[in-house]
Amino acid sequence: MDRRTPLKPGDTAVVLGAGLAGLSAADILSSRGIKVVVLEKSPFTGGLAATRRDGGFHFDYGPHRFHTTNKAILERVRNLVGGDLLELDRLSRIRLLDRYFVYPLNLGDVLSRMPLHRGAAMMASYAAARLRVASGGARDDSFESWVVNRFGRALYDVYFGPYTAKLWGIAPDRLSPDWASQRITVPGLGGLVKETLFPHKEKVRSLVSLFHYPRGGIGRIAEALAARIVSAGGTILTETEPESISRSGAGFSIGTRGGSIEASGIVNTIPVTEYAALLGDMLPGAVLEASRSLRFRAIVFQVLRVVRRPDARDHWIYTPESHYGFNRLSIPENFDPGVSESGAQVVFEYTCDAEPGDPVWSGSQGLAEECGAGGVRLGLFQPGEVLGAVPARQTHAYPVYTHGYAEASGALLDALSNLPGSVTCGRQGLFRYNNMDHSIEMGEYAALELLGEGSVKERFDWSADTWADG
Repeated sequence: MDRRTPLKPGDTAVVLGAGLAGLSAADILSSRGIKVVVLEKSPFTGGLAATRRDGGFHFDYGPHRFHTTNKAILERVRNLVGGDLLELDRLSRIRLLDRYFVYPLNLGDVLSRMPLHRGAAMMASYAAARLRVASGGARDDSFESWVVNRFGRALYDVYFGPYTAKLWGIAPDRLSPDWASQRITVPGLGGLVKETLFPHKEKVRSLVSLFHYPRGGIGRIAEALAARIVSAGGTILTETEPESISRSGAGFSIGTRGGSIEASGIVNTIPVTEYAALLGDMLPGAVLEASRSLRFRAIVFQVLRVVRRPDARDHWIYTPESHYGFNRLSIPENFDPGVSESGAQVVFEYTCDAEPGDPVWSGSQGLAEECGAGGVRLGLFQPGEVLGAVPARQTHAYPVYTHGYAEASGALLDALSNLPGSVTCGRQGLFRYNNMDHSIEMGEYAALELLGEGSVKERFDWSADTWADG
């Protein structure tokens, strides 16, 4: 089939990956009479937005908050979880210099609560940086320069630099400025001065502070999608991954350990680098070579079970300083008090490379003990209050925006967009750090593209710095 020949009822589509993007696509396709087969290498659905249930506890694979400006996506999620959608005021903080600061970073909060000499130095550094940008004397050629140009060297050295190096495992000057421009909001100088001298007493609710969360865990969204797919006649094969993809007539033959599946179309949401390798000579050799420069960062979780719920009301806390080995932690009970039958949990996060030589990934470090000591230092619990630890891991969590990633990923995605009968989407499938609502919407557009009614590329243009919907 070519892209102008849409799938029709009775055709088979294979969806690679059972995260939110893949399940969203499979849900739409199965509702339109397409025979859907979803392949997922892990034992569960949900991908990065999964919930694990274990011994009277449940926890998410990292803290998640669902928020969106797309009313249709919000309504779809609300219907999926039966309206059981909590509305929460976000509380996230940064632990820095033995003080807590609000997150997203509020420079007024930082400057007003820092020791006087540090606050004055940061304000002077910030003002100088903004004036330098205004005069045209600044260049944004890396993550480091982008942040320094907008926040000043002093705050970069204390927070942005250490946290970024810890998160990505490489020096911030080796990262593209795209990462910063997509994820960091820059305050104006006038507003900063006002906020520093006259901090707001009233809390303003916005998409930054307000989010939704399904009672019972973020994984309920994926679980509900999976149930709909199966009830519509679709098949979800967990612990199953594609081992080969070849052309078969006008469609594809997808080889798995259990045999081959013939399909008229493919929706890919697994890492785009792995998908490209499976397609092999269906793609230009130069594109395949370029794709090998793209890499992902993995996450390792240490879930500590403790005797009581911590006094902290935070949803999560960032820990940029080197004496904390973990990047951040979250408290599941602050999302939903019903996640534990007894006791409580604190989920600590490390980023690493999913390679045997990485000590965090291989488990050669005493991560549980390190997290226990860190939790005591942060005042979350006392020595002796940790009842046990549960480890968990996710491989392709974050696409790494190194210099040159945009050219390599753009060439790969352009080549894939010209492959008849195939569409790629999702965080891993587009090599794009997107949110949950984006993944759900991407899945919808992937399904519509195979049905001849839409286009992922037109909706989520990977050549732009921001999504097509702004």
